Amino acid sequence: MPAIEVDIEIFCGCCGAGICNNATPGKTIGRGQPCFTVNPCEKCLSDAVEESYQKGHDEGLEEGKVEE
Repeated sequence: MPAIEVDIEIFCGCCGAGICNNATPGKTIGRGQPCFTVNPCEKCLSDAVEESYQKGHDEGLEEGKVEE
């Protein structure tokens, strides 16, 4: 199969940030086809952690009020 060289840019689907540095090119395990492994955008990952923390905090406050 002939090789084709392509320039590609990868963007976060949530916030639109460029995440080319978070992508690693490779080949699929089964068929050996070209693929990319993409890690989450740092901003969205940080936002998700903050949202989870806040949700747990709020639920804890609600449980505390119910027990009183």
